[in-house]
Amino acid sequence: MHTDSIVCFAGNDWWVHNPLTEKQWMRYLARHGMTVLFVNSIGVGFPGKGSPYVLRRLLRKLRSLSYWLRRDEDVWVLTPLLLPLWSVGFVRRMNVVLITMQIRYAMKRAGMTPGIFWAGLPTAALLRRRIPHRHCVYYVQDDYPSYATFDNQVFMRLHDDHAELLREADVVICASIGLAEREAQYSRRVEYVPQGINPVFLNHGLTAESSVPLALQDIPHPIIGYWGSLESLHDRDLVLALAKRHPGWSFVFFGRKMTDVSELEALPNVHYPGFLPIEDIPRHGVHFDVGLISFKQTDFTYYGAPIKFREYLALGLPVVAPPIVEVERAFEGEGLTARTVEEFTARIREAMETDNPERRQRRRNLVAGQTWDASSEHVRTLLASLEESP
Repeated sequence: MHTDSIVCFAGNDWWVHNPLTEKQWMRYLARHGMTVLFVNSIGVGFPGKGSPYVLRRLLRKLRSLSYWLRRDEDVWVLTPLLLPLWSVGFVRRMNVVLITMQIRYAMKRAGMTPGIFWAGLPTAALLRRRIPHRHCVYYVQDDYPSYATFDNQVFMRLHDDHAELLREADVVICASIGLAEREAQYSRRVEYVPQGINPVFLNHGLTAESSVPLALQDIPHPIIGYWGSLESLHDRDLVLALAKRHPGWSFVFFGRKMTDVSELEALPNVHYPGFLPIEDIPRHGVHFDVGLISFKQTDFTYYGAPIKFREYLALGLPVVAPPIVEVERAFEGEGLTARTVEEFTARIREAMETDNPERRQRRRNLVAGQTWDASSEHVRTLLASLEESP
């Protein structure tokens, strides 16, 4: 690979979030000889009224800002100073100048030459002409145009930037089948690269341990479970209806509560035990009878790539979800989808009735090769191909 530098405008924060896909990819590229500048998310807007845990999110960003520019795991990490009011013209222009100065300083400090400009969110389009590069990559991991509909963000600028990057990028990498098929209408080259699976899920046994984890000891089977953040996409109405209709089913949701679930917690068969470190999820998850993706039915969900789908399969769990292209088509026959409460009831019953140890092993085998390293090597190969293009 001739290109040995990459400036990654990430869609997440190196210091705050779990080791998500972009972080894993950039770690891998750095280990394989690239100089990587990981720019923590510059955002797409500002949390508005109704956004979950605004103060907590702002405090996390301030903590990240305190690090500003540091090197970690052979990756240069920058949290640029900016004001996330992207729809306000003069603020946007000020941000572009301010971020450009910080990026150029960081590149000089890291000894970087013009290489790859990696846009992991639409607002990076504003910096594309300011940061010297030879190739542009746009990583589409979510349905960006629908952001405003679920997170109550304000001062957003999305559609023009998204369209520009689709049009101008040398390659658009999409995290889901649905996104890849849709964006192929607007981009000259689209590649589907699903997210890699954390090794903790692939390395754990598929048989539930004889000693049940404390958080599950008093919860009767069948357990319809979930792990992950519990934000505005959490379909509380669906869970409420299912729990009332099936008092003999236990619904368990591990994760940080970032939306009001008090009405659900009042039900005897709905449980929110709290946050689990990712290392502890598998020993709890193998006790689930069904892995539930309890997201609201939106465009964001439909085109999305929920990593928990592959995590569920890695633990051998049958999966039930709302309509999501990735769930329906990535592994035919191993993702049951439903729209109504009645359909969810039928799909959950079907999942439990057709489950067995052999089926669980088959699910694990389907995703066994979709590791972080395999996903990262796919990306490395794509970046190398840019140098070979005429």
